[in-house]
Amino acid sequence: MPTLYLIEQNTYLRQSGDRLLLCKRPQKISKRSAPPRVDDILLDLPCADVDHVMLFGNIQVTTQALRKMLDQGIELALFSFSGQLLGQLTPPQTKNIPLRLAQFEQHQNDDFKLILAKSIVDAKLQNAVNMIRQHRRNHPEAISTEEAEELEQFVERVNNCETMESLLGVEGAGTAMYFKLFGRMLKPPWEFKTRTRRPPKDPVNAVLSFGYVVVGAEIQALMDGVGFDPYLGFYHCVDYGRPGLALDMLEEFRHPLVDRLALTLFNLQILSEDDFMRYGKGGIYLNTEGKRKFFKQYEKMLGELATTTDTAQTIRGFRTVFQQQIEKMMKAVQAGISYEPFSVGA
Repeated sequence: MPTLYLIEQNTYLRQSGDRLLLCKRPQKISKRSAPPRVDDILLDLPCADVDHVMLFGNIQVTTQALRKMLDQGIELALFSFSGQLLGQLTPPQTKNIPLRLAQFEQHQNDDFKLILAKSIVDAKLQNAVNMIRQHRRNHPEAISTEEAEELEQFVERVNNCETMESLLGVEGAGTAMYFKLFGRMLKPPWEFKTRTRRPPKDPVNAVLSFGYVVVGAEIQALMDGVGFDPYLGFYHCVDYGRPGLALDMLEEFRHPLVDRLALTLFNLQILSEDDFMRYGKGGIYLNTEGKRKFFKQYEKMLGELATTTDTAQTIRGFRTVFQQQIEKMMKAVQAGISYEPFSVGA
């Protein structure tokens, strides 16, 4: 079942029978509220066709629609217009208590945490290396052999890490090296000099930040659905309000999904300067039309696995991979065995 992305500002989500309606004009909430006019309905979907709703910005939701979504098992994630995750409405489902007990028990196991964290960082950096390798095949002049080999050395260093602190250092240095090279995979007029966030300072950073938040929210919802506590991570330390476990798994999808998506949006000129806006403290963000283009390409990529930085070959959908990786994480946590993160071959 699909995810429903609501980005049209000053609209209203309401319920009509077993359907969800997105309307142009807010309807007066009363015991006998009149049905919306046909011309005011922007979207009309049966609840059975919706699994997850992502709502961005100034969009109202009636209590009737909220009740229907809870009754139908539909997750609702609320974001600011700029893409900050504000919270989620989760249906009261039967929770997997044995899984949560195992998760909390393994969180006390420092050896388990370090081994799992090293596998995650190894996969993340290997995915970064593969991104660079794939680009160099078609564009060898963009990135030198020495630079590519320097990035590869960070993958080798992961196995030598004996503490979380040293692992964080290797990941940080390797990621910085990767982003130094990432900008060279972009075609003019787009530029990327360094990673900036909170707020993002340029269009490329705006897309990367937005994409990471969206994918993280999808993973968080799936984890919550199977019974994990998405806030108790093994690599990302406990921090109030931060979904550590979802962020752990997000690491393996940053480069092969979100970064590839960004390259597609910019290099194919799908996005233009008109799709961005300045907002808040000097940040650059996708506007409504930019989000519309983002989600159109995002949904397309979720149905395929890109195997190069220039093309995408349909193998299996990323949403299927999300579920498979969560199942692997469940087995690892419950049996105390190693976890195999997702990676795309070079």
